[in-house]
Amino acid sequence: MPTAVSICAMMRDGVKVKIYYIPGSHPCEAVFKAAELKNIDYKRVVVLPPAHRIQMTLMFGSRTVPAAKITGGPNGTEKIQTSRKIIRAFESMNPDAPEFYPSDPAQRERVLAAEAWGDGDFQDIGRRLSWAHLARDASGVASFSEGQPVPLPKFMQNLAAAPMSKIQAKLNRADDESVKSDLAKLPELLDQVDQYIADGVIGGEQPNAADLQILASLWLWRSMDDLRPAIDARPSGKACEALFGEPGGRIAGGILPADWFEPVNRSLVPATA
Repeated sequence: MPTAVSICAMMRDGVKVKIYYIPGSHPCEAVFKAAELKNIDYKRVVVLPPAHRIQMTLMFGSRTVPAAKITGGPNGTEKIQTSRKIIRAFESMNPDAPEFYPSDPAQRERVLAAEAWGDGDFQDIGRRLSWAHLARDASGVASFSEGQPVPLPKFMQNLAAAPMSKIQAKLNRADDESVKSDLAKLPELLDQVDQYIADGVIGGEQPNAADLQILASLWLWRSMDDLRPAIDARPSGKACEALFGEPGGRIAGGILPADWFEPVNRSLVPATA
């Protein structure tokens, strides 16, 4: 396997990495952080929903982002989709610390299990919650694209925000019943993330693949004013902030009915109260 020194040499010799992404996408943010941790240079290319489904299918064979194109690397030209596969590719490009997949077999299995859990419905909840908010009030869309290389002038982005958000909400099945169900189980899911931290699976000194997958979702959840207090009060919120920093945008509170958040707000009350 190549060393960190040889990776740097390869980068200078013409290895190019392009990451195609949607601003505010939590799986895309996981990939950006993975590249940063592995000291892999890359170029960001914005794709716009919902047209990205066609663009990505034509370019990569499937509709999803993130998608990465690696040229001039040890495996020639690679086209890779999904955050888990891209993170694995970055691990193979630079296997030195931090190890995304621990060498200890038992710890590796725990990390793989947690990574898979974070890549399931846990990840989908972030899409449903964010698009449910933005479909009702698209004013937050602009905050996620601020400073990003969006291939549209501002006035066109603003015109497209509302219809795009409604389409995305429908495509991601962000209907009222699904969103209420997601919010009802949010405290239990946050308990699970806190347990992963308590067990030493995530939240350690060196981030692993499960950190990237799970805490990236919390990065998006923390962009929602009605959710952030419940997240920031927990070990999981602190771990997310330590790894990912501030959210990439902001979704104002009061957009969804207040009673939908009762399970989340109750989780802020200490069990002994």
